[in-house]
Formats: sequence, C-alpha cells, structure tokens
Amino acid sequence: MKGEIEDGDAEPNDRKLLFEEWASYSVFYKYQPIGLIRKYFGEKVGLYFAWLGVYTQMLIPASIIGVIVFLYGCATVDDNIP
Repeated sequence: MKGEIEDGDAEPNDRKLLFEEWASYSVFYKYQPIGLIRKYFGEKVGLYFAWLGVYTQMLIPASIIGVIVFLYGCATVDDNIP
C-alpha cells in the first residue's frame, strides 16, 4: 500500500519523513518542518501550521509575565487587603 510507514525496505516517503521529524514526542523541541508539511498537506495547511508556530512563540513572553504577576500576587495576598 502506498504511504505505509512501517514498510522496512521501501524508500522514505513524505509521510514517513513527517512522522519521524514532526509527529513524534521525541522531537518536540525542534522547529516544525514547514516545507514538508506544505508539500504533503498543501498550501493552506502549511500556512496554518506556520502561523500556529509564530503565534505560539509570541505567547511565550506574555505567559512568562503572567506567571510572574500571579506568583507576586500569591506572595503578597496577605499584605494587600483591598
């Protein structure tokens, strides 16, 4: 069958490459292979995952600031009585 992942003697196809480089928990720290995603799924899905990566990176500083403000609020909850 075309597109099988577990076929040992077949040449690597796009689906197998995506499975090894993107859809595995062991590669969570790597950048997304946007070119492979675009090639396999098409332009719209590739653009979606590119935007999702950029949006996630933009949320990281806001989440760090939010955690700091939350911890400060927890540390000073007894002192600041409204």
